[in-house]
Amino acid sequence: MSGCSGCSFKGLSTAVEDSFVGVRFHEETNLTLCATQGAIYAQGDRVLVEVDKGLAYGRVERSPMTVFKPCQKTSAKKVTRRATAQDDQAYDRQMSNQVQGKLFCQQRSSKLGLEMKVSRVDFSLDARHATFYFTANGRVDFRQLVRDLAQRFKVRVKMVQIGARDEAALLGGIGICGETLCCSTWLKEFQPISISMAKRQNLSLNPSKISGQCGRLLCCLAYENDQYERPARQRKPSSQPRSKNPAILRGEPRKRRSGDGARRGSKRAGRS
Repeated sequence: MSGCSGCSFKGLSTAVEDSFVGVRFHEETNLTLCATQGAIYAQGDRVLVEVDKGLAYGRVERSPMTVFKPCQKTSAKKVTRRATAQDDQAYDRQMSNQVQGKLFCQQRSSKLGLEMKVSRVDFSLDARHATFYFTANGRVDFRQLVRDLAQRFKVRVKMVQIGARDEAALLGGIGICGETLCCSTWLKEFQPISISMAKRQNLSLNPSKISGQCGRLLCCLAYENDQYERPARQRKPSSQPRSKNPAILRGEPRKRRSGDGARRGSKRAGRS
């Protein structure tokens, strides 16, 4: 289920409402909260959902769906109707186009000498639009590639260059902890990760132990970093000067008081 985009409601509700269901698109990890608009859908039903790019084909995985925060109701997608036999055929054609599109894009980019890696291809259900996600070290001139793709599949092509972490979030997977990747489930914003976080937590500096599927440092290194930074700050010596004498704070030499020499002389005489 999609996460909360931020609201003033701080409590949690375990209310289960009949007007919301959980729909899974393709093989995505998360369930998408969808409003049924009064209709009743059972688990396993094929439905069409209205999304930003048009209609999407999905499968009801949870009915009814638990709503945790009120703001999720406003951001819920709308279920248009049940899928028909024609929709099932369109979905099969969509999956076939995505497999063929990725293979064709890889072959053409190799022949054109483009240094890029095709990560994922998404075709719309009506076979009018296609989005190609790829990674590359620098800028890529893919104008000829776009023309070849448009001519081959008769669609409007959009090329999107993503980073290594975005690719892992897009494809999903299992981390070294045995759980699904945080970036593909709930983590939406990436924060800078440094090797000092692993050193501070006394972790192994072996790259295979502290690197994720994307090849970068694990995002979870930052989860408990604050707990290790607080004791380190408390052990640091205070930067405030101990003396409160204004003259010493200004760097002036300490002045001897009258009688100091006489007292020191009397002490020496007593020792002798």
